[in-house]
Amino acid sequence: MKYKSTLVLIVLTIFFTHAQNGKIIEKERLILSDATIAKIHKADSTMIPALKNIEFFRITYLSDSLKVKGFIAKPIQKGNFPCIISNRGGTGEFGEWNEIGIGFFLGKLASWGYVVVASQYRGNSGSEGKEEVGGKDVNDVLNLIPTLNEIDNADTSRIGIEGASRGGMMTYLSLKKTCQFKAAVVLAGAANAFKALENRPEFEEHVYAKYIPNYYQNKEKELKARSAVFWADKMCKTTPILIMHGSSDWRVQASESLELVNELYKSKHPVRFILFEGADHGIREYRNEFFSQTKKFFDYYLKDLNSLPNMELHGR
Repeated sequence: MKYKSTLVLIVLTIFFTHAQNGKIIEKERLILSDATIAKIHKADSTMIPALKNIEFFRITYLSDSLKVKGFIAKPIQKGNFPCIISNRGGTGEFGEWNEIGIGFFLGKLASWGYVVVASQYRGNSGSEGKEEVGGKDVNDVLNLIPTLNEIDNADTSRIGIEGASRGGMMTYLSLKKTCQFKAAVVLAGAANAFKALENRPEFEEHVYAKYIPNYYQNKEKELKARSAVFWADKMCKTTPILIMHGSSDWRVQASESLELVNELYKSKHPVRFILFEGADHGIREYRNEFFSQTKKFFDYYLKDLNSLPNMELHGR
């Protein structure tokens, strides 16, 4: 009898924890400071009128029972808007979402008529848990899907995902685990951890060994698990991907995306690839075109729900 009671308690605990994933437990409005607005104006003056129609929130949501920090950017207008999960790059404090990034980048996506959510990932900015750079922290991305159910003007039948650099890796890992996304956009995504290590040997000590549990004991296994080039055929083929990279990117070399695109091509995954000549990690030299291509891709597959292309060889 005691055994049965214990078993029931364990089952109920597991169910309750799972059911709570994504639940928003804290939410406060984020008002952009005058200094932030001035910097956004300098970067892109057209954003200033758009910001008047967007509201921002800081949130704390549950992910694997951990309290994780995140953000919402969404249109003020009433209606049902498609959604985008945005994945930050970097590790720890480097690359974390700050007010400028929230206002400029999340605000840019929201200004196109999307409800946008983003995570700081576990272990960062007051979030509970420990960051694993593509380990269990991928759940912090996936658990934003049920978070969208709590946002009044979010159309959760239309969800997209995007990410840059390490956030690109998080996007690829998410596509390996679910087919819930209608479209994905990746900027300079990390796709081959072995090549990254060759390019930046300091990653071994300062990133991989620091964040990946039992790294040295399981090095090859853990790096492959974070390298989409080894499991490109496992990513959901009903999620079309736009991959963009700068040819002069020293942080994540374009060869990683080129290798991944070739693997996606082999598995007939719907993918579009743009290599911007002479562009850096953030494609700053072609920023307007980068944003234009991102918007066009999301609008086509996510907002307008166009059909997937025919990936079989065809034509005259």
